[in-house]
Amino acid sequence: MVSSTVRLGSRILGWQVVGTVLLSTPFWWIDARLARSVCVGGGIGIIASAYLVFVQFKHVLQPARPATVVTLFINWFVKTVLVLGLLMVAMRSSSFKPPAVLLGLAMSLVCYWLAAIKRPSNLSGSE
Repeated sequence: MVSSTVRLGSRILGWQVVGTVLLSTPFWWIDARLARSVCVGGGIGIIASAYLVFVQFKHVLQPARPATVVTLFINWFVKTVLVLGLLMVAMRSSSFKPPAVLLGLAMSLVCYWLAAIKRPSNLSGSE
C-alpha cells in the first residue's frame, strides 16, 4: 500500500504536467521558442517535485529509517539547489526566453499548491 503523501505527490506531478501542457499549447501558435521555454520552466518544477516524490516513496519502502526533520531540510535544500541550478542553465541558454521560462516555473508552482489544496477525500488516509 502506498501512503497518502506519495499519492498526493503523484497527484501534484499530474497537475504540473497537465498545467505545463495547457499553458504551452497556445504558445505553439505564437512562437515555438516561447512554447519550448514554457515547457522547460514547467519541466524544472516537475523535476523538483519528482525528486520529492521519490524521497517520500523511499521513506515508505524503508519503515526502519523514518523521515526526520534533518532529512526533510536536507531534501528541501537539494530540491532548491536543483531548481536554482536548472533555472540558471535555462536562463543562460540562448535557446529559451527567460520570461517564458519563469512563467512555466511559476505555473508549475501554482499547480503544486492547487493540487495540495484541492485534496480529494480518498487521500485522507482512512481506507
